[in-house]
Amino acid sequence: MVNEREEIRRQVREIVGDRPVRWTDHRTTKGDFSGRDWSLEVFDVPDAEERELSHRLWGLLTKLYDEKRLALLVLFHTPENTDRYYAWVRQEHAAEMAGAT
Repeated sequence: MVNEREEIRRQVREIVGDRPVRWTDHRTTKGDFSGRDWSLEVFDVPDAEERELSHRLWGLLTKLYDEKRLALLVLFHTPENTDRYYAWVRQEHAAEMAGAT
């Protein structure tokens, strides 16, 4: 059985395509902030694509809020910043995808 958080992550991954998507944690964010428990990070998103992806995610975000009063926050990381700070995320993503096939 898939829990609610993993189902939401799956839906976001479906919308953004073959990019790493993960919940925020101590490895990618410093300190605490309001909404951290419901914050997803999407990696390898060029600046030129961020706006389009935000628009594509809007339906899911409004649905989650309307139905569950859940305010999902989505953070985007460029390929350059993914290279610089989060290269290990790609390895985790590849391992996850290999296990899913």
